[in-house]
Amino acid sequence: MREETAALQILIRARLLQMLSAIELTGGAAISLESLNAFAYFANVLSPLWEIEPVEGSVLKDGAPRFPLLEAELDRLVGEGLVVVDSLAIEASTEGSPMFKVVFKVNTAVAAPVLLIIQALPDEQSAAGFLVELAAAFLDIRFDRQDDAATKDAAYSNPKVSTGRVVDFAEWVSPTKGNASWNVAQSFQRYVPETVTLSRAEKLVMYMNLMKRRAHG
Repeated sequence: MREETAALQILIRARLLQMLSAIELTGGAAISLESLNAFAYFANVLSPLWEIEPVEGSVLKDGAPRFPLLEAELDRLVGEGLVVVDSLAIEASTEGSPMFKVVFKVNTAVAAPVLLIIQALPDEQSAAGFLVELAAAFLDIRFDRQDDAATKDAAYSNPKVSTGRVVDFAEWVSPTKGNASWNVAQSFQRYVPETVTLSRAEKLVMYMNLMKRRAHG
């Protein structure tokens, strides 16, 4: 069990660096903790489009998606100097207590050698390409609506899953046919001419455009 936990922690750290690198490569530079959780959610739920196994296959439905393990490993990356805090602000909260608004970015000079090692692995090369495609589409959503977009996702917004329950999109169910988001992305093929075959990148962009429209209202 300890070995499995350690392996998951390493995988999450590697994927975090890849996600933050993809954000930077597509012009985002820095990202808030809330948006990073939303990006991680889409990276998990849509990774089967690239035949990539999600790092985490379920999430608690409570407001916008949050990944406690990801946040813990993000803290470790900051401690190791691979990720830096770009800005820190205190914002008023409707609940009365002030909230910290933290924005992170990859420390490229320090992280570059680590990313080269990660992306030398066959599976991670595919993941890096997927994350760049996803980041480009994700950053097209207004930054103040990015975590809202995740709540509009087909799997997360499933009315059969009530607040306080677990949204399972790849933990115990099939990451493809048991994953509502994957099914919606695949359904776009029905709406194009028979002579046209949508690529996985096109399905991804179409799905994220749908989330953008829903989030922007």
